[in-house]
Amino acid sequence: MNHNILLISALIIFAFIILRVYFLFLLHEEEKPPEELTLDETIKRAQQLYNNGMHLELQRFLKKELTKKYQSLELRKLLIRSYLDIGNTNLAALHLEAVLKVDPSDMESREELGRIYLEDGNKRKALAVYETIYAYNPTDIVAIKNLAQLYRDISSAEKAIKMYNLLLEAEDDPEEISKIKHTIAQLYLLEGYTDDALKTYEEILEITPDDTDVIKIISELAYKKSDWQKCLTCYEKLGQIKGENIELLEKIALMYFNVKDWDKALLAYRKLIDIEGSQSTNYLHYQNRYCEILIHKGLAQEAIEILTNLISDFPNEESLAYTLAQAYTGNGDYEKAVALYENLIENLPPEHTEILRNYISSIISNWAIDLFNQGEYTKAFDKFFEGLKYNPENAEIYYKLGKCNCEIKSFQDAIGHFKRAIAISPQESKYYFGLGYAYDELGDVKNAKTAFFDAISINPLDLKSRKAYSITLTKELEYANAVDQFLEILKSAPDDADTMYNLALAYEILGEKENAHTYYKKALEVQPEHQEAAHNLELLDAEMANQV
Repeated sequence: MNHNILLISALIIFAFIILRVYFLFLLHEEEKPPEELTLDETIKRAQQLYNNGMHLELQRFLKKELTKKYQSLELRKLLIRSYLDIGNTNLAALHLEAVLKVDPSDMESREELGRIYLEDGNKRKALAVYETIYAYNPTDIVAIKNLAQLYRDISSAEKAIKMYNLLLEAEDDPEEISKIKHTIAQLYLLEGYTDDALKTYEEILEITPDDTDVIKIISELAYKKSDWQKCLTCYEKLGQIKGENIELLEKIALMYFNVKDWDKALLAYRKLIDIEGSQSTNYLHYQNRYCEILIHKGLAQEAIEILTNLISDFPNEESLAYTLAQAYTGNGDYEKAVALYENLIENLPPEHTEILRNYISSIISNWAIDLFNQGEYTKAFDKFFEGLKYNPENAEIYYKLGKCNCEIKSFQDAIGHFKRAIAISPQESKYYFGLGYAYDELGDVKNAKTAFFDAISINPLDLKSRKAYSITLTKELEYANAVDQFLEILKSAPDDADTMYNLALAYEILGEKENAHTYYKKALEVQPEHQEAAHNLELLDAEMANQV
């Protein structure tokens, strides 16, 4: 009995051990890690999850797989597509940055990253991305377009202009070209490049010739540059397109006045006077301007009659008196002009009288010139000095005094007056020319040369002074320097026969006979009757023939 019990107990214990070993085996089997997927298997499973729209499962799966397959761009791009599909651009951007670390040349991913930054308003990061794209491919239109807008947004106008100009090169649609040019013109204005803006708006107008807004902008820019002719063209075109109105007629009339087209200006102001009538607030202004034009046309007496009548009706209108004084001056009635200005001075506060005193000084100076031309030298000089009483710093009077003294061969006095004019206004080249002329007439070539040189230093385009300087160089035997000056003159005055003759003469003295021969011939081609050139050429031909 006990034996049976022991046997049963042993069997139970054995069975328990067997079961325990079995369960331990099963438990060990469950804890065994699953077999790792290959890259192809991972891609296949991820693609299935993506195709089924299981984005959360896909994202968990790929996050885990990418820790082991970091270099797999295909997996990461699938994850990026998933994030973009659900609108999570922040995480999409992070993974796009990871893609570019692995493959910096992946322009498709870089463009996607740039687009995300743009849509999210991260302009600085977008700019960095598109700058890289442009560096890789300077013909990438998308990058250029985005860079143009980004540079504009961050106020980097010069860089924006460069990009917009590149867009222009690739664009052939006139409407788009016009839009781009509008933007470029606005950027030029922003940078203060008025000339470039004006040129660009003119190019736009060639595309859309009836664009009145562009015409108005061009007229405004031209007005700032005092380009009255361009303003006039714009105003006339606006009148053709939209029809004339008083405001436009006023502008056109003013431009005719500014460009000194006196006939058309006179008609324009006459038209304004007739349209507006005497009840208009601008009536006196139109009449006054009309009389100014008459004076410019040499019809001072007609202006005097109109102004005299107006002043009787409007005695307190000082502008009429100013113009009447101009009319008297134009008519040679200096005494009445001076009297009018003196009367005006009496009614002005002291701080406003200086301009009028300068006017009076100038009028008396013109009076003196008339007297001088009539041979009344003593009266002329008296008037000059009377003019200086009104304005002791009137450089023009001293200059005119110098010229008048030169006319009567009083060169020492002339030198003193020219020097005084220079002391008052040292940047006026004609004063130095006058001084040089006076010295030259006295035979003081050295000081003459210095004065002429000063004149061309101030104004290199002053051909009169440059010619005089060149001649003084020859008098000082500086023929090589004289040649340089004569050649400089011919750049601006290519048909100046006397300069060609003097150049030929200088070459001949320097022994450069071929050059001398050339310029003697050129002088005669321009001026066949130039006797000195013909004579010297004949002598030079004989000399060169003998040498042969």
